[in-house]
Amino acid sequence: MSSRVIPLILIATSLVACKSKTTTVASLPTTVVGRGEVNVRVAATGVVEPINPVAIKSKASGMIIQLPVDVGSSVKRGQLLAQVDPRDVKNQFDQAMADDVVAHASLEAALKDRARKDSLYARHVITASEHDSTAQSMSAARSSMVNASANLDLARQNLEDATVRAPVDGIVVSRPITDGAIITSANSPNGGTTLMTVADLGSVRMRVTIDEVEMANVHPGEPASVSVDAFPDRTFEGRVEKIEPQAVVTQGVTFFPVLVNISNKDGLLMPGMNGEVTIHATDLHNVVEIPIDAMRATNELAPVSRMFQIPVDTLINGLRADLVAGEGTTGIPGRYVIVALPNGSYEMRLIKVGPTDLRVVQVVDGLKEGDKVVMLGAIMINKPPVPPKLQIAAEMKRGAPATREAAKP
Repeated sequence: MSSRVIPLILIATSLVACKSKTTTVASLPTTVVGRGEVNVRVAATGVVEPINPVAIKSKASGMIIQLPVDVGSSVKRGQLLAQVDPRDVKNQFDQAMADDVVAHASLEAALKDRARKDSLYARHVITASEHDSTAQSMSAARSSMVNASANLDLARQNLEDATVRAPVDGIVVSRPITDGAIITSANSPNGGTTLMTVADLGSVRMRVTIDEVEMANVHPGEPASVSVDAFPDRTFEGRVEKIEPQAVVTQGVTFFPVLVNISNKDGLLMPGMNGEVTIHATDLHNVVEIPIDAMRATNELAPVSRMFQIPVDTLINGLRADLVAGEGTTGIPGRYVIVALPNGSYEMRLIKVGPTDLRVVQVVDGLKEGDKVVMLGAIMINKPPVPPKLQIAAEMKRGAPATREAAKP
């Protein structure tokens, strides 16, 4: 064989190899659908605060002459918290008591006078008009006695109000006044001087804000674990108390306030401490699951368009109108995966999903164990020379009824 033939053979062999290489269908990275656990956790930060703190006010006004408790003091129900100077209210009470005594004496005298005039009238000693005047005197005496009794009762309450006692067991968490301060009486719910705030710190709570996309996983009664900066090596047990219905919008993001009650039997947690709450939303065992990277919303078609070299508009026109945005439609997206079929082709399939832990997601419908799904995040890197074949599952095709509802994770 001549030396010129050998290069020709090598060139031919190279061309065949290149042609074979360019006609090879790309193999996509897949993972096998299996069963496992999905442990959903929702984390948020917050500040420790007391539950139902009680603002202590006095119905009496005047100078504080006694203040036996300070911030941090433990108090029992009925214990003395503050004493307002009682001299004014004591004088008012003494005057009211004297008026009451006079009123009772006047009524007793009116009763005796009426009895005497009844006897005289029966013997025709006095006239009818003189007899009737006793009835007016009796009415006036009764009225004076009622007024005096009412004034005495009010004066007694005012005197008692000068002594401020604890309405509940708890800890004094704040005390903005000192001995000698002049206070005003609390004659209305928002009026008067706050003497101190008492709260039961045996159980505290954190108010945290949860992103609206995670609210489907948060429910009252769910357990939670709490860690605070002051005790980094200790975890406190808590439970979701309630979810407030009014949203809070911060920098365009919608959050909902969630109250988490925390057991504080050791008294270590103090109001104002910063910490993190982890809500144990869901623990699912032995469920069908896939990596979250294998799933996309039906309004995210870029990975499929790139790998299978199908224009996005073509994909949109092939899908049900309720799955993609279009004129006159809201386009509520579903969730889809790309399934590797035994014949080497691929199928876009709609799935219904459950909770996710941001690593894996539960698949409620649309897949079974042993199916192979494409890792959609990985196929966006390169565009293959020869795209694999893709078909759309029947339930996703344009014109098909919406028989399977896709739930958001």
